[in-house]
Amino acid sequence: MSDKPINEYLAHLLVQANRRVNRQLSLEGITLEHWRALKVISDHEGVTMRELSNELIQNFPTLTKIIDKMVLEALVYRLSDDQDRRKVRLYISDKGKAVLAQQNDRVNDHQGKLEDAYGSEEAQMLREMLEQFLKAGSGE
Repeated sequence: MSDKPINEYLAHLLVQANRRVNRQLSLEGITLEHWRALKVISDHEGVTMRELSNELIQNFPTLTKIIDKMVLEALVYRLSDDQDRRKVRLYISDKGKAVLAQQNDRVNDHQGKLEDAYGSEEAQMLREMLEQFLKAGSGE
């Protein structure tokens, strides 16, 4: 355990956990961020960049780079909005759906291993504690 303040220590642990999970779940150039974006685009066909940015809690420059890479790899495609030509909507391609399914399997396997190692009750308790921590920090 560390003597660091809880905010600093938690930030440190979350970065480490994110890197470790990203390494374990990255698949042929598909990072955890790419997978999260594919998942949202798949779930919300025709999502705008603003909606995707809000959903992923990601800034526009970083998100644009992610989407540009995914477009180049033919995982997603952009179409102009029929009602407002200034808006661009994102759609998942068939290749993107296949990659998403493969990545979902990896994520589900990883989730199963974590729950086997720590128990589903402890995993749920960790989720709840993190949510409480975020709420307390935001003043809600």
